[in-house]
Amino acid sequence: MKRRRWLSVLLAAAVSISTVACSSSGGAADTGAAASGTGEAAASSSEHETFKIAILEVQLNDESTNRATYFNDYIGPKYNCEFMFSEACDDLDSAMTFVENAASAGCDAVINYYAVGANTEQLVQLCQEYGMYYIENGGRYDANDACYQAGYDNFGGAFQADQPDTGRLFREYMLETMEPSEEHSFIIATGGAYQGNAQQTEISTNMLEAIQEMYGLTYENTIEELITSASPIEAVNDKGIAIYCYPGIPSASGWLEGMSAALQTGKYDYLLLAPQALGNVGTAVSEVEEALDKDITVIGFGSFGDALNNAFNTTDKFGNTTVSMSTVKFTSLVSAMAFSEVYNMLTGYSDATKTAAGEPAVLTFRMEAVTSKEQLAEMSGWDTDGKWVADYDIVDSFLGMNNEGLTAEQVQEKINAVTYETIKERLQ
Repeated sequence: MKRRRWLSVLLAAAVSISTVACSSSGGAADTGAAASGTGEAAASSSEHETFKIAILEVQLNDESTNRATYFNDYIGPKYNCEFMFSEACDDLDSAMTFVENAASAGCDAVINYYAVGANTEQLVQLCQEYGMYYIENGGRYDANDACYQAGYDNFGGAFQADQPDTGRLFREYMLETMEPSEEHSFIIATGGAYQGNAQQTEISTNMLEAIQEMYGLTYENTIEELITSASPIEAVNDKGIAIYCYPGIPSASGWLEGMSAALQTGKYDYLLLAPQALGNVGTAVSEVEEALDKDITVIGFGSFGDALNNAFNTTDKFGNTTVSMSTVKFTSLVSAMAFSEVYNMLTGYSDATKTAAGEPAVLTFRMEAVTSKEQLAEMSGWDTDGKWVADYDIVDSFLGMNNEGLTAEQVQEKINAVTYETIKERLQ
């Protein structure tokens, strides 16, 4: 780290010690915050060191918009932070350019939502060169394991969904709702699985495994070969079920056109989406259904916002909602996890970001499955102004400056305590 960064940490630590000493309890904040979402235990922004944090986005969608609102309007004023957001970055070059721009703009840290394991160390090193802390929305894999072991002082770890559990949601839904006696055909949008995106790898894998189990079929290629192909590939199998694996980032040039072309062949009646693409494909699906008089069932990853609301509240000519099943995550909770890792590093509480072995920790959260507009409506009022799932009390409970001796394991326990049931009790 550069000298200016170490001085910043030492000064921030001094401020933090003073804040804890003036606290009424010195213990963990109560996570049972008031329904207002403001958290009465919140301290004023004047008590916090000023920091500037860069947010590197991979897609610009409902989730990124909600995240920006949470960071800018809720977190920023309370914790005296300024945020700088990227355009959509879908390759290493654009990610590195944004990091360099963030450094020029005086940023103290980078939160990276374009996480590819093979790129982790290069981005950590680039941030280190510019005296910035770095965390990413990803996990620990063979491709970046050496980076976790290397002892970089600016690497604050990562955060991600419980990926096997996310994949399980799709597998279970498909097996519960699809009839093996009925022959279907599938497009599986595998997203960034070919780049090592863990979430899209797990979802794509579970989708292919569900089809395999349902029909008792055998693929000519391994599932790994199918989902890591950078080009579209047919999942040829011994039952003759048509399965087309279509990779790519939905925001990338040409992705939607290629998807539309595949739908227009009329071969497929199921569209399975590993990346967040409901907002991209809705019109294309509707047009094909109208033109070909063919009912297409959509199952795919999602998040709170207009795209998901429209998908569950729009019916096609067959009387079905645009999407049959999707997922939601509480963006403020995930954002609070990311913020806490960066803020704990910035304020000198790096122990709260490390495993018992002293290596960067990976914090995880679980998603919820949504299968009806009624279920979605119940939750759609959450994660909005005045009803943030991760309010100030919860964020404070993740911060070392408010919790003496806080460890990453304890932060994970606090995350796990934020469940659908506890949120509903607090916000409704």
